[in-house]
Amino acid sequence: MLYSLSDKKSSCASDLSNQLGLSNSRTSKILLSLEEKKYITRRMGKVDKRNMLFSLTAKGKEKMKKIQARENIYIELISRLIKLIKQFIKQ
Repeated sequence: MLYSLSDKKSSCASDLSNQLGLSNSRTSKILLSLEEKKYITRRMGKVDKRNMLFSLTAKGKEKMKKIQARENIYIELISRLIKLIKQFIKQ
């Protein structure tokens, strides 16, 4: 969910639900959890006041940076492992 919000200014719940292939109920629970953790914020849509828009908070953006840094470490480790496997196979 954080990834889906990280590349946009904001998104509505139905767009997130469709993008991630989740039920509306599941999406709502995840959004509520992220909101309680202060990773996202919700605001009313300008055109349709019934439509809630969600976006990352500063804390949410910081969390995404940490997740992406961890991913980079995993990618590096996997790359090293692949090189070692290739070397082993050549022997």
